[in-house]
Amino acid sequence: MTAQSFYRRVLHEAGRPGLADAKRVTAAVFHALRDRLTPDEADQAVAQLPRPLKLLWWEGEVDGRRPVKLHTKQFYERVRGEAGLVSEREARQVTRAVFGALKEQLSPGESDDVLTQLPKDLKSVWEDA
Repeated sequence: MTAQSFYRRVLHEAGRPGLADAKRVTAAVFHALRDRLTPDEADQAVAQLPRPLKLLWWEGEVDGRRPVKLHTKQFYERVRGEAGLVSEREARQVTRAVFGALKEQLSPGESDDVLTQLPKDLKSVWEDA
């Protein structure tokens, strides 16, 4: 999958108004997920993405960071804030769309590795995407 097809999928599934908006919400979900994962797991997941998505994933990364303990509500709030969304409902929609596109991009084993690092309530979001 190319970066453009990834964004188009997010655009379609989340009902976003354009590709620039799809890229913005993708970045917000990527950053929240990346920061929730251990640095090693984040490295393994991003290795399977095309270069433009890798660059988006790593924007704002800090060396030596520790995983941020985000549960679903905090995850959605972080996505809402970074993406400039007006509601948690929108954050849920874009998170589900980005998770679905990301899972399609990752190998089944890597998708399972991401799943194991998520808290129970966020696991269900990942599995349903």
